[in-house]
Amino acid sequence: MARLPGLTRKRSKRRDKVKRSAIGAPPGQLVADPDASVTRLTAFGIGDGETKRLEGCTLDEALALRGSCQKLWLDCTGLADISLIRRLGDAFGLHPLALEDVVNTDQRPKCEVFADLAFVVMRMLNPDGDSEQISLFFGEGFVLTFQERPGDSFEPVRARIAKGAPRILAGQADYLAYALIDAVVDGYFPVVDAQTGRLEALEDEIFDDVDAVQVPELHAMRRDMLQLKRWLRPTRDALGVILRIDRPFLREETKTFFADIQDHADQLIDLNETDRDTASGLIDLHMTLSAARTNEVINLLTIISTIFIPLGFLAGLWGMNFNPEISEWNMPLTQSPYGYPVALAVMTGIALGLLAYFKRKRWI
Repeated sequence: MARLPGLTRKRSKRRDKVKRSAIGAPPGQLVADPDASVTRLTAFGIGDGETKRLEGCTLDEALALRGSCQKLWLDCTGLADISLIRRLGDAFGLHPLALEDVVNTDQRPKCEVFADLAFVVMRMLNPDGDSEQISLFFGEGFVLTFQERPGDSFEPVRARIAKGAPRILAGQADYLAYALIDAVVDGYFPVVDAQTGRLEALEDEIFDDVDAVQVPELHAMRRDMLQLKRWLRPTRDALGVILRIDRPFLREETKTFFADIQDHADQLIDLNETDRDTASGLIDLHMTLSAARTNEVINLLTIISTIFIPLGFLAGLWGMNFNPEISEWNMPLTQSPYGYPVALAVMTGIALGLLAYFKRKRWI
């Protein structure tokens, strides 16, 4: 997605390879990516009007915090430590297939509902301009988030927790999950806004002067928009699944907030589709203006060539080697003192006559 802010990175000619499970591997097998970031846990314990935050804690410390607080948000950054992830899954009763989706970070955004928790997969656009998979579990009294590497869209939620936002402190874990998912979806708006702004600037540039750089940029932008489409549409569908959950860990009053996120996803989809249509239209406009400019050049060269064809004929005819002493029927004016200006006058008259004819025909 010049590339788009939020998706800015230099593309290689080959697409990045996506790590997938080995063919025929048993379901639920957890295999770490060799390039995965180091796993680090951050726990937020919320309850009784106060918040406890443990940076770089162990799983035992996080579980102890869970027992002393109303709700726990445990953020796992980096997916290198498979043993820790497996222990975390055992502690919270996470399904092995869900943990496999957490580790294999090529998942389509989705929502899966289990007996006592919900599992949400989304694509998050980070402030540093890259994207990563975010996996979120929430149930009664806990929210778990798994992200590939440091840097995320959750800083506004952390700030609200630090300031003691009443809704987060007093609400249940489902409201905290809403706040985190809402932060991920809201992270798309700056990217889409940047798309719209850049397209408007490119439109002005194309009308001012077309050049060879604009079409590759438009194609790159349209490719980024298609990528956003592949993320946004299933995200909206996942939110629809959340709204249909009928479990005690998701309260009806919280579904109203999730419906608002779904509305934001619909807005993003509409904006992205409009931008894709605009980008396609600008590519067509660029080709049309380029063809028009080429036609203008061809028309100008054709007119010049048309004018000089008879002039070149006359110059070549008069330039032939005739001997007027042999016959009076040889080339006229060759011995006349006014032959040269007469020849120039004839040529000039022909050129002006052709120009007048072209202008009358509105060819120039």
